[in-house]
Amino acid sequence: MQQEKIPTIIIVGAGLGGLSLYHSLIKNKDKKEFNVKIFERESSPTDRWQGYHIGMSNYGAQSLLNCIPSSIASNLPKAIPDPIPNVEIHGITITDQIGNVLLAPPTKPFKDVYELANVSRGQLAIITYRDRLRDVLLEGVPVQWNKKCIKYVETQEGVWVFFEDGSQEFCNILIGADGINSPIRKQKLPELQIVDYGITHVGADISVPKQLMDKANKIHGNYLACKTLGTKGDSTFMITRLIPIKQEKNDEMNEPHYRATLTYSYPSELDNIDVESDKVKVDDNDPASVIEHVKRLIRELRPDCELTDLLLELWDLAPKTIPNDPIKFPFKTYNPVQRRMMRDIDPMSIKSWTSSRVTLLGDAAHAMSPILGLGANNAIQDADKLSQALLKYTENNISFIEEYEKEMLKRTSADVLKSRNVTFKISTPVGPFGVIIRDSILKVINTMINFYGFVDNLIFKN
Repeated sequence: MQQEKIPTIIIVGAGLGGLSLYHSLIKNKDKKEFNVKIFERESSPTDRWQGYHIGMSNYGAQSLLNCIPSSIASNLPKAIPDPIPNVEIHGITITDQIGNVLLAPPTKPFKDVYELANVSRGQLAIITYRDRLRDVLLEGVPVQWNKKCIKYVETQEGVWVFFEDGSQEFCNILIGADGINSPIRKQKLPELQIVDYGITHVGADISVPKQLMDKANKIHGNYLACKTLGTKGDSTFMITRLIPIKQEKNDEMNEPHYRATLTYSYPSELDNIDVESDKVKVDDNDPASVIEHVKRLIRELRPDCELTDLLLELWDLAPKTIPNDPIKFPFKTYNPVQRRMMRDIDPMSIKSWTSSRVTLLGDAAHAMSPILGLGANNAIQDADKLSQALLKYTENNISFIEEYEKEMLKRTSADVLKSRNVTFKISTPVGPFGVIIRDSILKVINTMINFYGFVDNLIFKN
């Protein structure tokens, strides 16, 4: 009797989604065995900046733990430290331009990522170090680096995958997990377009001294995700953990410092303002010029107040050059300041999505605004759902791909549009009367959700 040939799956992209999928397929090899290969266009694990903090939701945590084996899960505290009781509030607060609280949804304490994953009602999140999570997921994975996919060719037997270095590979199923600019998506669905919001998003990882973190906590409480709304279509966001990090050895103040992610969003048309009088030219390869550009906008768009002064102090902490000193900058970073255009992809914006041996996950299929923090969670959920669908693989039947895509399209399109809607709402300039309406609406919403949260807690109290 002829032994059944083990099918080959190729994953292009070693981000959170691609790596989660790899682990899940290997974890479930006793149910269905695959020859899994994973390729990445970067030349090494440290080739590129790997992102800021993210909020890992209870749904994302459920899928992550479904995907990874116990050996990887045991290292999750490196990337997802347990919440500090009575110190950290893993939730979000939204304030107006001078620091008045408009929205602070109720949060439910949880012990660790495992307890979070068991929460089935509502949506909670634990602040996670994205770069360290990727490091944890890379452990034991034989990624083939410096392999940029440029095209593929489908045949009746499978898929040929071609790389920029001239090499090619054959597989039964090809999965594009290669980001918003995915060559695989562009070939598979050329009509699926990226939507540009006309909004600029600048982000940096910073190291915040305790005295400055105390100022921030005085305004925002100990909420780890803090957003402030301006009146000119601008908004700021800081996300952190109140876990001290090691600093450079010659730190004169010798006080605790905290790793934080800082972002500033504003209408892209403000990038075109005349800055000749300031003799400053914004150059994305010169972090100092980007930081000065952000500080200039904050000074021009925000009122003189304690919150504005705090924002300027925080932005002044962003490294003015590209750091390469692992002691001075203890968290891995490629470029500490990233100025990007906000964009998304709605996977259901086209009439048809033909299922084949080539499918997509993560940003390649449904990039979304970072405003609600849904992107990484959806990518990991994709990996979980797709790995379960692949257990139904048979040589001559790929209906399981259609099953995965149907669920993925519905789930992620809703989150793309939700994120887009919120982004446009908070990025619309408002006059004095509009500010009153906006702030009043948020305060009413805050009262309602806190009331219903209180009632819900009474009814479903553990």
